[in-house]
Amino acid sequence: MNRRSAAALSHTYMRYLAIGGERIEGPGCRVIRKDAAPIVHDVNHLQVDEEARPEEALAFLEASLGDRPYRKVYTGSNAPPDLVARLVLEDYVPDPTLQLLLEGDLEGPPAIPCDIRPVLGDLEWEHLDHLVRADHIETDQKNGTQIYSEELTRQMQSVRRWAADHVQFFLARVDDEPVGFFSSWPGVGGLGMVEDLFTLPSHRNRGIARALIHHCVADARARGAGAVLIGAEVDDTPKALYAALGFKPTCVTYGWLKQVSGEAGAA
Repeated sequence: MNRRSAAALSHTYMRYLAIGGERIEGPGCRVIRKDAAPIVHDVNHLQVDEEARPEEALAFLEASLGDRPYRKVYTGSNAPPDLVARLVLEDYVPDPTLQLLLEGDLEGPPAIPCDIRPVLGDLEWEHLDHLVRADHIETDQKNGTQIYSEELTRQMQSVRRWAADHVQFFLARVDDEPVGFFSSWPGVGGLGMVEDLFTLPSHRNRGIARALIHHCVADARARGAGAVLIGAEVDDTPKALYAALGFKPTCVTYGWLKQVSGEAGAA
């Protein structure tokens, strides 16, 4: 994939992050804002284009989201170098995401038979709420942090419900009990995404994650996607699973966080 294609990939990722929030256009940039979920970064942040000027973009962020207890900026592969340098100077902390792209068929052994159902009604959303909370608790325990408060989990789930017209979540079940989840989005211009993979620790290494990936890739493509994007934390093991399935490393995007006061929130 060339640099122009990597820029298109970054654009798709930014469009995904904006789902569920209000989009406010600025000079070479845009702010995504959701007052009902003020501590969720995905719907309260600045995105920048290649032509963005640091002073103008950061001033627009301050004018649009100055009431938030943090400042969050997302940059893609076409981020202006002087803006990135300005973020470093002002002590924004970078959080990289490895973006991998699947252009052909999934590789490796076929997925195991698995009971996977879409999240459609209130009962399924309640099951998803419990699994997301388990995911957040595990993440905090692993990192030795307390980022994911119950209120943050609640707000993040509210954002997902608002985005449900575009992003479809699925639950994997074993003996009719929900044990994992994943989601799909058909994207823009034929480039889709799959996102938010989780299985309970008690049900890992059984092929459930692989089955969810197969299912969600097929769903994104059935709804118009061709190539499919997936993001991975750079210091976590799923990136190796994604690569083994045929997703190719393409570029790295960054979320930049600066704490101002109070609860920082999270993506």
